[in-house]
Amino acid sequence: FSAKTEDKDGNSLAFQFLSGAKVTVLASKTSQRYRIQSDSFEDMWLVVKELVQRFDQHFSKLGIKDFKKSFSGPMPLQEYFLSVDNHFQLRVSAQQYQDLLSERAVQFRAIQRRLLTRFKDKTPAPLQNLDSLLDATYNQ
Repeated sequence: FSAKTEDKDGNSLAFQFLSGAKVTVLASKTSQRYRIQSDSFEDMWLVVKELVQRFDQHFSKLGIKDFKKSFSGPMPLQEYFLSVDNHFQLRVSAQQYQDLLSERAVQFRAIQRRLLTRFKDKTPAPLQNLDSLLDATYNQ
């Protein structure tokens, strides 16, 4: 939960995620409605999902069948599609980094094998910069 709000009546509740994003749930004093707001569209889904589930459980226990859940205003499809595109780009980047890491791991093991054979030889031979190549590969 985030710190105290400026609201003296206590009809709002704010959640702050570890990423720093805040989601606020406001309860109307007169119309028996709740408003959920945030600076970021994708941050609201968890609070909305949990609130709807809890309302459904509460009103089903009371036997109320006409409980209405609605969204006023136009559907924020642009924000939704931006979130999907951003997620897709992150997945592509993650796959590229995974491939790069796999290549570097193969290279690292090959250098280790060559160094090991050099160290096992009875006659000392120069390392031919394999140690610095191992360090560079490790850093990459």
